[in-house]
Amino acid sequence: MSSPKIKKLLASLSASVLAFGLSAVASQAQAKFPEKPVTLLVPYSTGGPTDLIARQLAQGLSHVWGQPVVVENRTGASGIVALTALHRAAPDGYTLGVMVSPVTAIAPLTQKNMDFDVVKDITAITDLVDYALVLMAGPQTKADTLQALIDRAKSDPTAISYGSSGVGGTNHLAGELFARAADAPMLHVPYKGNAPAITDAMAGQISFVMAQTDAAIGLADSGRLKPLAITSAKRNPALPEIPTFAELGLPEVNVEGWTGVMGPGGMSPELIKILEDSIEKVKQSPEFKGKMESLGFVVTPTSSEAYSKRVKEEREFWKKKIEEENIPLQ
Repeated sequence: MSSPKIKKLLASLSASVLAFGLSAVASQAQAKFPEKPVTLLVPYSTGGPTDLIARQLAQGLSHVWGQPVVVENRTGASGIVALTALHRAAPDGYTLGVMVSPVTAIAPLTQKNMDFDVVKDITAITDLVDYALVLMAGPQTKADTLQALIDRAKSDPTAISYGSSGVGGTNHLAGELFARAADAPMLHVPYKGNAPAITDAMAGQISFVMAQTDAAIGLADSGRLKPLAITSAKRNPALPEIPTFAELGLPEVNVEGWTGVMGPGGMSPELIKILEDSIEKVKQSPEFKGKMESLGFVVTPTSSEAYSKRVKEEREFWKKKIEEENIPLQ
């Protein structure tokens, strides 16, 4: 009975029982998730659209889970500070990130010393909303159409300038793609955020700004900036009168971003499924959906697998565009 073969068999059985027990405990713990407050990291400051989306999600998840969901704003390095904090968190679901496509697809291209890969080392859980950008022209352009703006730029190489939230942001790159597609000279003026760029556009200091739909709706209603075109593939239901760039002969300026939920790498499939299902409940609620649609955002139901694929494709798209168009990111 004490032969080496029997000892080996008993050891193997013990290991299997232990592994099964640990797996059962882990599954049971995840089935009860969450048992304490959950933190949502946001890469931008309070008051912006990403923060607004995160707080709307946090409110909904708190209701679904019966646990507090706390929004924590971690700003800096074009979102890399928050992304790094997410990467370093435990993969237990208690630290998640509400991230946007510029942070995962563009910002890493500007960082030389990142020690992790967004596609491989961050878990893409689910999309929340898609957004587009609207070209909002200032009063000094005297342009009522996109073609009039292009003609002005071609007739006077110093006439047209545009502002953005900074080098490498989606609104900067959309402006660059527009200038190149139109084959017209336009000066890029980077700001520390899109709000001061919008202010200067209204004051006539710059010619136009690419604004997200949530800001564009209010600006269009006020009449202080004129919407000329939207970067989405089709017209936005909240701004149905604004033509797409493709409709106006510039299909190259098709820039749509997303906001989604991510977690640290190494999260279990069971936990990802719990998070997917919980977030989907919030996304389809009248409160969340109504708020997002009123801001011109499009709620996007998707799976973790599809979202992971999208994150990878978005990074490859921008890397290729930046290289092909030779767009400087420094």
